[in-house]
Amino acid sequence: MNTTIKTPQQLADDARQTATDAIDTTRAYAQNAVNAAGEKVRELRHDAEPAVEQLAARVQQAVQRGLDAASTTSARAQRRLEQAADVTGKYIADQPMRSVLIAAAAGAAITALIVLASRRGDDY
Repeated sequence: MNTTIKTPQQLADDARQTATDAIDTTRAYAQNAVNAAGEKVRELRHDAEPAVEQLAARVQQAVQRGLDAASTTSARAQRRLEQAADVTGKYIADQPMRSVLIAAAAGAAITALIVLASRRGDDY
């Protein structure tokens, strides 16, 4: 069993990296969707009338607005996560004994839930 204890800074860094990875993944997924939609539109242009081009432009605008909204929301979420990590780190630094007791209680509760869940699985 790994008993490595992370510092508040390491926890904050892990949280920031997770948020950054989520933002990058979301952007890549959205960009792939935009690229795929654009490619499909180019294929259809040869056979479609001008109304389809207008529709395609609207779809691309909607996708771009979605990308912008996702980027804004992701950035906002990352800032809030960083603030939470900073507050948590400060609390741990100010209240080290209480923090250890809370962590121990949380670990015990999670262990109890896992044990309970594994026993329920055996009952069936």
